[in-house]
Amino acid sequence: MLTTHPIRSIEAALEVIRWYSWRWHIEQLFAILKHSGLDLEATQLESVAAIKRLCMLSLGAAVRILQLWKGREDISRSATLVFNPAQQQFLAQLGSRLNGRTRKQQNPFPPYTLAWATWLIARLGGWSGYASQRPPGIVILLRGLKHFDTRFEGWAMAHL
Repeated sequence: MLTTHPIRSIEAALEVIRWYSWRWHIEQLFAILKHSGLDLEATQLESVAAIKRLCMLSLGAAVRILQLWKGREDISRSATLVFNPAQQQFLAQLGSRLNGRTRKQQNPFPPYTLAWATWLIARLGGWSGYASQRPPGIVILLRGLKHFDTRFEGWAMAHL
């Protein structure tokens, strides 16, 4: 790897490698904001202030999607990283409907982990849930999160 940072020790080299590993996550975040995700480039807003507001709102959604994408199989992280307690309660209720009939279509992850929540969001996005299928990607998770947010809003209003 080439770098402009001075490398005078193994520790310094490892630090620079760690910095560069973050670059992939930043690239993914921008991919979510752009064409493969939220498609901010297609906005027809003209005022700079409006575009800034749109970017700030979209950044929150993009971070959630990135967290789900990174946490697809991470049972060490809690779903609270992305979902509040009420949202997790709603996810648990949805789980019985999103699990398939066969064992292969059951959510394999421990409840209330990030992987469990991601599996459910992916199912809402149209993913089959089979382990033999490719893991859910950004587009599936975005679609699933949109469906989840809409359904959760209605569920929350009904539980006021």
